[in-house]
Amino acid sequence: MGYRNVSKEEKKPSQSLKQIVYEDLKRRIISCEILPGTQLTEEILCEQLKASRTPVRDALSRLEQEQLLTIHPKKGIFVNTVSLANVSELFEARLRIEPYAVQYYGNRIGDDVYVECIRRFESETRKSRELYRLDDEFHQMFIDATRNRYLIMFYNTVRDQTMRYRVLSAMERRLFDSQAEHREVAMQCLRGNWERAAEAMRSHIENSKISILDYVMHQNRDAKNIFAATDIPAEAPET
Repeated sequence: MGYRNVSKEEKKPSQSLKQIVYEDLKRRIISCEILPGTQLTEEILCEQLKASRTPVRDALSRLEQEQLLTIHPKKGIFVNTVSLANVSELFEARLRIEPYAVQYYGNRIGDDVYVECIRRFESETRKSRELYRLDDEFHQMFIDATRNRYLIMFYNTVRDQTMRYRVLSAMERRLFDSQAEHREVAMQCLRGNWERAAEAMRSHIENSKISILDYVMHQNRDAKNIFAATDIPAEAPET
């Protein structure tokens, strides 16, 4: 799972132009190619995305519903900022959802899947992009195992926000520690120790939160400036 440019040759005929524009703009925001707090205009987006106003407006509306941007009448369109308060809220949501999914629905996932997860997370030669993909798939499989469409929809929003924090806080440095934590979750699941598996997932999420907060507060001034932004300035120019 990941977000990347889609070439014309790769675009499926079944994809509508609205969907293609939506996915492209979403990828740019989640990957922080478009930074938090950036002001957008329909004109520039139409040019960058090579699309007319209709699919661009549809994409903007959907992304506002997903809390990735905000449309301020007479002020403009702004990519939602991130803050330390948002980090706490995001990880509080994850702590409520993911350990629960592991403990009560992890038994719906086959032992062969857990064995494969352990094998993959034992590798020390994978590139960061591949590790990110494995990380996303590992967390997603527990949510999918609930078969609860509302929970899955909610988690998708949480996952997208997590991606932004991951990019901004340069979490490559924690990737290998994270793999060991994933192995522990998978091992406890394989043994049928669901409470311990849930606790291992809880510990993993807590460690991820601490890593982000530590990075922002103590190690990177530029990141601290980005995370400090909390709202759109009142004097934002009209568009």
